[in-house]
Amino acid sequence: MMPSSGKLTIHDLTQLGVLLAAAIALRLAETSLAWLLPLPGAHLGLANTVTIIVLYLYGVQKGALFLAARLLLTGLLFTGLLTPGFLIGLGGAVLSFIGMALAVKYQWFSTVGVGLLGAFLHNCGQIVVAVGIMMTPALFSYLPVLIAIGIPTGLFTGFLAGFFLDRLKKEKP
Repeated sequence: MMPSSGKLTIHDLTQLGVLLAAAIALRLAETSLAWLLPLPGAHLGLANTVTIIVLYLYGVQKGALFLAARLLLTGLLFTGLLTPGFLIGLGGAVLSFIGMALAVKYQWFSTVGVGLLGAFLHNCGQIVVAVGIMMTPALFSYLPVLIAIGIPTGLFTGFLAGFFLDRLKKEKP
């Protein structure tokens, strides 16, 4: 799918609103199921599936606005704004988004590759910010653990994004 350009239509605004609600609901579900993956900084990243979909449907600029709204709302609802947890997640989300946006824009990978890249960069961004906040370079030793968890979750989020994008293509006239 090609990113749309120009002004947003009522359909676009509605679709983005539904996608934003879905991303927040997925984050809530992840928070509720955190006991399944009881490692600091590790989560399924299901909301990232929606971000990948938005990047493909609407491009980098609208995707960045979507991510900003998603982060602001999830920060308000779950972690609190400007808390260490929020800042660590923000670092991961920003680095991840930059990599995924470039991969989508230049068509480097399929959605699965974009999901993997996003998971990897999110983990790297989290660790860099955590090291900066805690002033403990030893946290870099935790990166391989996060990456090992990020591989299957990145594969899954990328696969899901591709699945839903294919469905959307089939529904368009």
